[in-house]
Amino acid sequence: KRPGNADSWVPDRRPVLSRAEARDVYDGFARKGHHTAGRDAQSGYGGPAVKALLEMAAFDEVESVVDFGCGQAKLAELILNMHDKMTWLGFDQSSEMLERAQSRLTPFGDRVKLVLVADGNPAAALASVPAASVDRFVSTYCLDLMSDADMFAVIDDAERCLRPETGVMLLAGITWGYRLSLFTFLTTAVWEVLYR
Repeated sequence: KRPGNADSWVPDRRPVLSRAEARDVYDGFARKGHHTAGRDAQSGYGGPAVKALLEMAAFDEVESVVDFGCGQAKLAELILNMHDKMTWLGFDQSSEMLERAQSRLTPFGDRVKLVLVADGNPAAALASVPAASVDRFVSTYCLDLMSDADMFAVIDDAERCLRPETGVMLLAGITWGYRLSLFTFLTTAVWEVLYR
């Protein structure tokens, strides 16, 4: 349990993938060109969440973004095309996803840096980001696959990296939703059947 969050956080009891299993899944998605691999920004399951994220994020005011679990970097490409001075630091543990991301983001030159999280340890990877140096911290459809310890390591490091007064953390993921949200529940149930 995390201190101070006992009333607002409900643990997800579904099994999670190990770091190696998650890497293998996403390497496989990249090799096969699987439609879930990098379509978050446009797909039916990711599109609405990404649209909401873009509306809330105020990217016009942003100079630097950290993207944990950047995948093929379709979100980065979308946002960087709209903001010509922004820098993007993407982390992923799938070398195959990062190869696709590098191809996609080559036109942006030195505005982009991609980092392989070779051992899958988010705390070790994010330690390289200086404290209070980032305007936006983004993670889409990544935290849901992690153990609670790794998920909280990402969230804690995001807080450390973000500028104290203006930094914003933006997270999107698959969830069972609230009890009254039948659509969210059904969407997640279909995802679970198809992709777990």
